[in-house]
Amino acid sequence: MKKYNYILLIFTLFLYACTSAPQKMEHSTTTVEIDINSSERLDFEKNFDSVQYIPLETNKDVLIGEITKMYLDNEHIIIFDQKAMSIFLFGIDGKFIRKIGKKGEGPDEYLYINDIQFDKEQMLILAHERLRNCIYTYDLSGNLVNKSPTSSVMFNSFFKVKEGVWVYSCFSDGNPENYNLTLLTPNLQNVKKQYFSQKEFVNITFSSTFMSDGHGKLFFYYPSSNIIYEISETDVKPFLQVNFGNRSMPYDRILKAGSMEEYDKLVSEKKYLGDINRCFANRDRIFFSFMESGLGKVKFYNCFYNIRLKETNVFDNAFMSSTTYPILPALLHSTDTTLVYQIKLPIITEESLTTLSSSLSTNIQIDSNPVLAICSLKEQQ
Repeated sequence: MKKYNYILLIFTLFLYACTSAPQKMEHSTTTVEIDINSSERLDFEKNFDSVQYIPLETNKDVLIGEITKMYLDNEHIIIFDQKAMSIFLFGIDGKFIRKIGKKGEGPDEYLYINDIQFDKEQMLILAHERLRNCIYTYDLSGNLVNKSPTSSVMFNSFFKVKEGVWVYSCFSDGNPENYNLTLLTPNLQNVKKQYFSQKEFVNITFSSTFMSDGHGKLFFYYPSSNIIYEISETDVKPFLQVNFGNRSMPYDRILKAGSMEEYDKLVSEKKYLGDINRCFANRDRIFFSFMESGLGKVKFYNCFYNIRLKETNVFDNAFMSSTTYPILPALLHSTDTTLVYQIKLPIITEESLTTLSSSLSTNIQIDSNPVLAICSLKEQQ
């Protein structure tokens, strides 16, 4: 009987450790080798079959400062502009429909939004109100249909799933062990799991740290790691490790850094490669950006990784080549068949503006709202 009770006690402690302890990661099985000496130009003709231009309507009610985040379906284009602190809803033709939510100090208004999520199944837009630290839920008519309680953990970006809400935190409030990734209960009140602790939050991002491939797979990445992780229900595992060789940022030392001064000293030792950001995924590929840091001018790169073929392409040009208009290589949205970019209107020539306006049957100026470039990917062999 005593032996039975002892075994039962050990089993109970094991279950408690599995569900309550901070989670440890196994090593990634897939590594992407990055060699910037083999970087190339992002060439339209090599990577895409065709392009469709969609001008986002410009009027006094919708002036876009930047496209911080974008969602696109068969009927709508949703733009989150953090500069204007606004969420804009457009038709698929680019015609402006309405703003979502209202900025202000009222009980149902927002002051500061730092991330959004579009639930295509429910046709709802979720927005994180950072100062109130809660999530507002809007329908596409702009009505506020739900406001969550104040979260127990301060956070910057989020992704809601059926198991709860995954959040990226770079705050110690409600998070004394400084975990970067936390799974909260649906009402944001309790912690279910936490991952990736570091001594101090010395390097943070205000951009989104979650991406979905559109087929049920969810991924997470954060500034203190060169690994893209896959989230499956309540578990997290390495999916893709980006190897920059001897130029990789000293992530093991960054995790132990105790101040911003210590971090700045670390990353200025030489021109490191890292800071994975602007990640997107579709069924077959992962797209991400990274940068060359250190003293002097910072340089940005974009990468396409083919999951099926295990092929890597690194691009270093400031504008896509072999195009009629200057298309920025910073990716805004991805599907299985298309990648969405934007034309840089301020540098376009007057003659090209006239041609573009004529082809789109609208008046495009250098200070107009963005013109999206929907680029159709070439079929993979």
